[in-house]
Amino acid sequence: MGKACPNNRNNYFNCASLNATDGGIAARKDRAAAYHALVLDDVGTKVDRKSLGKIEPTWELETSPGNFQIGFKISPPMTDAKAVEQLQQRIAAAGMTDKGALGMVRWARLPNGINGKPKYRSVDDKPFACKLHTWNPTRCYSAEAIGNLLAPVSTNTASKAVPSVKSPRQMKGRETSGGVFTPASEANPVLAAFKERGLYKKAIGDGRHEVTCPWVEEHTDSLDTGAAYFEPSDGYPIGGFCCQHSHKDKYRIRQVLDAMDLRESQARNRALIRLCPGEMPAIQDVSERLLAQRGDLYQAGGLIVGVSLDHKTGDARIVPIGDSALTLALSSVCDWEKFDGRSKSWVRCDPQPRHVGLLYKSDTYSHLPVLQGVARQPYFDPKTGKLVTKSGYDPDSQRLGTFNPDLFSFPEPTEQAAREALTLLQDLIGEFHFATDHDRAAALCAILTATVRPSLDLAPAFHVTAPSSGSGKSYLSEVISLFAGPAGSSRVSYPRTSEEATKVILSLLMSAPAVIEFDDMDTDWLPHGAINRMLTSSSMTDRVLGVSKVATVSTSTLVLGSGNNVGPLRDLARRVLTINLNAKSEAPGTLTYKGNPVAAIKVDRERYVSAALTIVAAWEAAGRPRASVPSIASYGGAWADHCRHPLIWLGLPDPAFALLEQMRSDVDADNLLRLLQEWHQKFGDKPMSVRRLLQDGHGTYVHDALLELPVVERGEINRSRLGHYFKRNRDRILALLWQKSDFWDSQGGIPVIHREPAFRRGWRWIRIGVANWTSGWHRL
Repeated sequence: MGKACPNNRNNYFNCASLNATDGGIAARKDRAAAYHALVLDDVGTKVDRKSLGKIEPTWELETSPGNFQIGFKISPPMTDAKAVEQLQQRIAAAGMTDKGALGMVRWARLPNGINGKPKYRSVDDKPFACKLHTWNPTRCYSAEAIGNLLAPVSTNTASKAVPSVKSPRQMKGRETSGGVFTPASEANPVLAAFKERGLYKKAIGDGRHEVTCPWVEEHTDSLDTGAAYFEPSDGYPIGGFCCQHSHKDKYRIRQVLDAMDLRESQARNRALIRLCPGEMPAIQDVSERLLAQRGDLYQAGGLIVGVSLDHKTGDARIVPIGDSALTLALSSVCDWEKFDGRSKSWVRCDPQPRHVGLLYKSDTYSHLPVLQGVARQPYFDPKTGKLVTKSGYDPDSQRLGTFNPDLFSFPEPTEQAAREALTLLQDLIGEFHFATDHDRAAALCAILTATVRPSLDLAPAFHVTAPSSGSGKSYLSEVISLFAGPAGSSRVSYPRTSEEATKVILSLLMSAPAVIEFDDMDTDWLPHGAINRMLTSSSMTDRVLGVSKVATVSTSTLVLGSGNNVGPLRDLARRVLTINLNAKSEAPGTLTYKGNPVAAIKVDRERYVSAALTIVAAWEAAGRPRASVPSIASYGGAWADHCRHPLIWLGLPDPAFALLEQMRSDVDADNLLRLLQEWHQKFGDKPMSVRRLLQDGHGTYVHDALLELPVVERGEINRSRLGHYFKRNRDRILALLWQKSDFWDSQGGIPVIHREPAFRRGWRWIRIGVANWTSGWHRL
C-alpha cells in the first residue's frame, strides 16, 4: 500500500469492482461488475453527524478538518446499476449525504494519503493528512437494510409513482425535491470532480481549464501535460475535453463523465424546470425569472422585447420577441422535463407551446425589467435631472444606454463653456439660408431636442419648409437627426388617412427609433389622431397589427418633417414648430457651399452631441434662469427647460416664435369665421338645416367658404362631416368685435375684426353654437 499509494499523495479507491478489457481498466459505469461500498460524503459539514444515530459504519475517515467520509460495506454486492442509483438518490433525498457525491463508480479517499486542496493546508504550508477514526471491516449491510436505516420509507408515499409536487415561488438557490424548479449548481460539477480528485491545475481563460488527464498513466513517460477541460457553451452544451497526447481521439468529454460517474445533465449544469401538472402559475413565474436573469430581455408596453444593435451604424432598436423567439429564449435559459408515463420517469423536452403562449400573451410581467426607451448618448435622468454618462440599463430611468461613454467629454458646465459649445453648433449650420434669426434659433432648438429627446416625456415636432426645392430642407433634417442617433432617421411618407396613421405610427414607435421623419411632404400636416397623440402624450396604446395583443409604446422619439410651402394645420399648429428656409434664389439647388455638416457630424458625432449637452448642463448649473416668454401648452415643462430657455439665456431670440405665431393665426379659425360672416351676409339670423344650407348656399360665397373647411371628400361637401364639424366647434370663441350697432356694422353687416383689442369695454365674442342667432350672442 505504502509503495503503491505513498502517504504524500491524494489516494483514492473505487466503490465498484471493474471488468478489465483489452484496453485496460476504466472507471466507467458500463464496465462496473459490482458495487461494494456505500459512501456518505461531507458528514460533519453538510450532513449532521447526529443524524446517523447509533448506526455503526464500516469506517469513518476524516478527509478535511471536521469533514468526514463514512462508509458502509454492502453484502452481497449490488450488480444492478439502476438499483444502485435509486438507493443513492433515496439516501441523498433524505439529507444523509452530499447530492453531488453519487454514482456507481465513484471514487473515495483512502486513509493513507492527503487532501491536497490549498484551503486545507496548515500554517506551515503542509497538506491535511487523512485520519481514520473508525475501522470495522466485519461490519456490513445488505442494500435493503442500509437503505431502511438511513432513509426509512413512509407508507404514505411509498406507493406513489410520481413524487408529490412542491412549487417554489421564489428561487432560493437550493434544489427542491419533486418541485417545478431546480437551480444550477453554484460550482461546475465537472470542475468539482477534477478538483476533488486532485486533477485540477488552473484556469486558462475563456472557460478553459488546465487539468491532469484522468488517464495520465497511459501517457509517454506518464507526462502530466497538455490536457484541458472546456466549460459548456452554445457549441458544446456538455463542455469539452482534450488531451494532446496519443489518445486525444480516444478520450473525450463523454469518457470523462463516465470516468467520474457524472450524468450529462450534471455536465450541462443548467437550471431545470419540470412541467408538473397543475403548476402553471409557478412555471410561468420561474420562466420569467430566468428570462430576466439573461440580462438582454425586457418588458415594454406589455410586450417582451430585446434590443438589436446595428453594427454598421451603431444604432439600437427595440425588437418585440415573438412566440418562436420566446421558445428559443426559454430553451437557452434552462433544461425542461416532462413526466413520461411509460417509463415512469422524467424525460427531457422542449418548452411546451401552452406555457410559452401563457407567457407571451400575458399583459403584465413581474420580473422582467421595464424598458422605457433607448439612449444613444448620455442623457438627463427625467426624475433627478442629473446627466447619466454610464451606458447599460439604468433601473432608475428605466432606459438602456447603448453608447460608449469614453467617447463623450464634458467641460465644467459654465456659461463660457456653453457659449463655446453654441458657437460650435452655429458654425455647423452657418451656411443654411434661414428666413429669419428666429428660424436659425428654431434649428438650434431642434438640435437640442434631438440630443435630449430620451429625457423628455413630450416634445413638439419640427417642420422644415422653403418656397422651392433645393433649399436644403432634407439636408437640415439629416443634420438634426444625427444628433438623435448615429443612424439618422426613419423616413416615411406622411399618412393620408387616420387609419393609415395609426398603423404606421404604432409600428414605427414599437422599435423606439431615434427619429421619425416625414420627408419631402407634398401635403400639409393633417391632424390625424395618431399624430396628435404622438406629440402630446408620453405613450400610445393600440392593437398590434397581425397580433391579438394590445401594446403601449413610448413616444420618446424626435419627429421631423420637410416640404415646400406646406405646414401644420388645425390641431397640429400648436404641436409642430416650423423652420423656414429661403435661399432667395431662382435655382437654390445650384448654390455652392464650403462645408459638409453631415460628414462633420459622422466623423466626430460625440463632440457635437457633447456640445449640445453642455449647453443644457450649463443652464442647469446657472440656476435654471427662465425668460419671460409665453408658455406653450404641453411643452412648457421639461422641453422648454432643456431646449428653449437655455438658448434664450445665451442671447438668442425665442426659438418657439414660429409656434406661437401658428397658434395665434389659426387658419381653421379664420376659415370658420369667414363662413359665419358669409352666412350672416346671405341669410341673416335665419336658422336652417345642413341640407338647406348646402342647397340655398350653392353658387354663393357661403359655398366657397364651406369648401375651405375640412369637410370635403372627392371635391364634394360631406353632409355628415359638416354636421360633426359644427358639433365639434360648439361654443368656440373665434374673434372680437367692436360694437357700433348692436353686434354688426350697419354698413353691410360685416363684422369689424381686430386681432389685438385695444379696449375691453364694448368687445363681444362671436361664439358658434347649436341654436340660432340671438340677441347678445350670435349663434349658429
